[in-house]
Amino acid sequence: MSHKERYTVYTGNKKVLLRTNDLPEALEVREEHKSEGAYIEDRKNKNKHRNDFIG
Repeated sequence: MSHKERYTVYTGNKKVLLRTNDLPEALEVREEHKSEGAYIEDRKNKNKHRNDFIG
């Protein structure tokens, strides 16, 4: 099964939290799970958001 959503939010353990096309929604979920090391992976540019948004 293939997911077509652009952004995927993962925890530090690679557990999928959310798949979405909406970046603000992805940022909100990442912020809620920051203590778990959550990060966003962009399907079109694998490294861009992982590097920019890790906090």
